[in-house]
Amino acid sequence: MFEGAQPQQLAIAAATLLITLGVVYASSNSNSGRKLPPGPPRIPLLGNVLQLPGGHLATFMRAQLEKYGGLVYLNLAGNPVILIGDIKLAKEILERRAAKFSSRPVVPYVRNHVDPTKAYWGVCEQSESHRIGRKLTAGLMADVRAGRTEHLQEFEAMLNMNKLLEDGGKDWFHLMDRVSASMVLAAGFGMHCPTGHEPELKEIVYVIAQFVKLCTPSASIINVFPFLDKIPGPMPWRTRAAAYRKREDAIYNKIITEAVSGKASGMNTWAATFAREDKPEGDQRRLMNQFTGAAIETTALSLQTFVLGCLQHPEWIPRAQREIDAVVGSDRLPTFKDRPYLPYVEAIVRETLRWRPAARFGVPHQSTESDVIEYNGQEYFIPEGSIIFAVPWAIEHDQKRYEDHDRFMPERFLDAKGNLKSDYETSAFGFGRRLCPGVPFAERSLWINIAMMLWTFNIRKSKEIDPKTGQPWKYDDSDAAFSGEFSAPPFKFPAVFEPRSPQRAEVARREWAECEKDLNVLLPQHKD
Repeated sequence: MFEGAQPQQLAIAAATLLITLGVVYASSNSNSGRKLPPGPPRIPLLGNVLQLPGGHLATFMRAQLEKYGGLVYLNLAGNPVILIGDIKLAKEILERRAAKFSSRPVVPYVRNHVDPTKAYWGVCEQSESHRIGRKLTAGLMADVRAGRTEHLQEFEAMLNMNKLLEDGGKDWFHLMDRVSASMVLAAGFGMHCPTGHEPELKEIVYVIAQFVKLCTPSASIINVFPFLDKIPGPMPWRTRAAAYRKREDAIYNKIITEAVSGKASGMNTWAATFAREDKPEGDQRRLMNQFTGAAIETTALSLQTFVLGCLQHPEWIPRAQREIDAVVGSDRLPTFKDRPYLPYVEAIVRETLRWRPAARFGVPHQSTESDVIEYNGQEYFIPEGSIIFAVPWAIEHDQKRYEDHDRFMPERFLDAKGNLKSDYETSAFGFGRRLCPGVPFAERSLWINIAMMLWTFNIRKSKEIDPKTGQPWKYDDSDAAFSGEFSAPPFKFPAVFEPRSPQRAEVARREWAECEKDLNVLLPQHKD
């Protein structure tokens, strides 16, 4: 993510918070005589709390699922936690039984002070904001599927190719952040970010990072002792939340107002679409806020993971480039019109999402009713109030589904004839009513950037020296090479983007120069 932004810390936050949130579910009493899913041994009162790691929570979860099976029970100081590592089971629980399993854990400080209006509807419990947000987003994504954002996404990807050509990829990590942010902000608010250092973008990144910090259990004592919130007056937690909301309101009001007025661009932006649904009792355009953080960070992370896959497992690249060359040729860049004829590139997108998923353990659901689940011939009781994690880091590395699961191997998604397999399932975007609403836009953003990079460049390891060790850079794709937080980006590493030929470099520059004229009309704030 951008400099100054903190990685999302909901991973440890979610796990730790279970100790302090809501009603304590004393399983020894309420679950008497009912068979819970298997799991590690527990100790009185604390349950499995002392077994939790200080970081890389997804790795801990995956280890439990590999040891005990695709359904695991943990108890954190009386709070039931269910881990799912089987995609069929995840669909059964979180999709077919969505009525019982679609809520979110409630964080008192967030609910009462940080986001009392539930503008971040994707992470709040089931509410009217969540219903309206999903309804409006469904309409936006119908437009995306119809191709109405494709030219914009192509423009942004072309610009990124030119920036990579300018410096050979020396600043490639930031450029993946830039293109991800600019695609989302241009479609959402008409805000194009040609450098990735724009003041408005920096402010958005700052408030996203602050929101994440304020969502952690340690952000406020009222997460542990909610009764303290009854103390009147300007208590520190209220002052801190008010300062955050003031700053967040200022930046979003600015970019939303410009988008709705048409000042930012000539486009029909997503913010303008949301604003048309405003009602006296609610400002629906505020529901756009959550789009920025989630979409910007996860797309950038996936592009950075793709580059790591190129460096660590390059054996698949020649096949990908042969397919692209056969369809596209050498005198133009790929476009979305080529997508139906490039199944291997589609497989690369799928493998990028599988190999190192952005949200390693997913955003937790919470059950609103108890239920009984049948799994592997056994019936297991799921208590009401359970926190449920469908863990992509386990699901996407299930050895029964994926042979040689730790290799970056796009062909696993193709049949013997080279066509995409029809049984594709992924946990990368969540499940059921909590499925990421921006999937069509995210997949298209990944596809066009990956296709253009493979057409334009040979991506290889750098020979530069690691300043920390004084030795040649040691490339790594293990857990140690990634953040251990909720969204797990790889730590920065160098890469060389070498044009496949002078002709291709010239084509990429020419196409951008031609399209830049259209971009200036579409987004009048665009400047070199």
